[in-house]
Amino acid sequence: MTKTQVANIGGGIIGCATAYYLAKKGVRAIVFEKEAAVGLEASGRCACGVRQQGRKAALPIAMSSVRLWATLAQELECDLEYTRTGNLKLVWETGKPEELESEVAWEHAQGLVEVCMLTAAQCRVIVPGLTERTLAGKLCPTDGMANPMRVPGAFARAAARRGVEIRTRTAVTGLLTRGSRVSGVLTGQNEIEAEVVINAAGPWAAQFNAMAGCHTPIRPGLDTLIITDRQPRRFIPFLRFGWWGYALQSRSGNLVIGLEPAQNEAFDHRVDYAGIAEKTRDMLEILPWLQVVTFLRAFSGITEYTPDKEPYIGAVPSLQGFYTASGFSGQGFCLGPMVGKIMAELVTGGDAGLSLAAFRPDRFAWQGD
Repeated sequence: MTKTQVANIGGGIIGCATAYYLAKKGVRAIVFEKEAAVGLEASGRCACGVRQQGRKAALPIAMSSVRLWATLAQELECDLEYTRTGNLKLVWETGKPEELESEVAWEHAQGLVEVCMLTAAQCRVIVPGLTERTLAGKLCPTDGMANPMRVPGAFARAAARRGVEIRTRTAVTGLLTRGSRVSGVLTGQNEIEAEVVINAAGPWAAQFNAMAGCHTPIRPGLDTLIITDRQPRRFIPFLRFGWWGYALQSRSGNLVIGLEPAQNEAFDHRVDYAGIAEKTRDMLEILPWLQVVTFLRAFSGITEYTPDKEPYIGAVPSLQGFYTASGFSGQGFCLGPMVGKIMAELVTGGDAGLSLAAFRPDRFAWQGD
């Protein structure tokens, strides 16, 4: 039987970052990923935003993670295409500017002092071509973006250089237990003995938490992204449009347009082209120049959502040695590096450095009774 100190379920940004920071502490770990490579599910099919503004309980984690992102490329020895472009949230409905002002006041109180309100005229300077419907905006200049197809792999390679084993095409099918403690994982017919198991399985995490005796509601979602042809530089920040989604312009010049998530109980990667056509009409009301842009392709990713849209982070009390970092509700890409560091601290008896009370894995346990 193979033995390791830590078995990581899931090879997304959370699982790979956790393995990397564990390896830095000298802990032996194996990452189990069911797909052919790491980062092929939610982590590699996301909007790539490294965002602090607009968060609630996870804001302190996001702020700490952004500080890690600043030097992550050098540490992982890989160009992650990370840039601090800023994140601009635009609104055009009556009453929404006042909501943004309330957000700014709350975020300032939490220490995110650089976030600021913008007038409609200021928004049109930053994003030329915005129609007169835009009423206001909220900008966080220290937010940014990175290439999601590069980051999980960079963490995995850096972890492997420190002795972590990455097992792709290896789905975990069950947990091994000894009394009230986890003792490993089952992969098909193989048993892997582990002192600690970390569940970072994204949309599929709830089943493993349930095996550990903890009810963690996680609803699968569907994020759809549209890629356009290369354009001259249209704008710099990551744009958020509320009711129809977001847009960004990549380093190569292609626009990436994301639609608001849909339900996805089938856990599939379907693309709703009729929905895209409908949303396109909405987009043209805000950015008319999109009518001269060519849509090249569209793809989707499976993501996950919890009832309060906050993740589950920490030890599962019903099974000793079992930890989870799951349910990131489409917001885990930015948090990934810091959550990986936090998980490594928890597993080795260190101090997370931040309050995790809002992310208790058992906070919805009563619903499973």
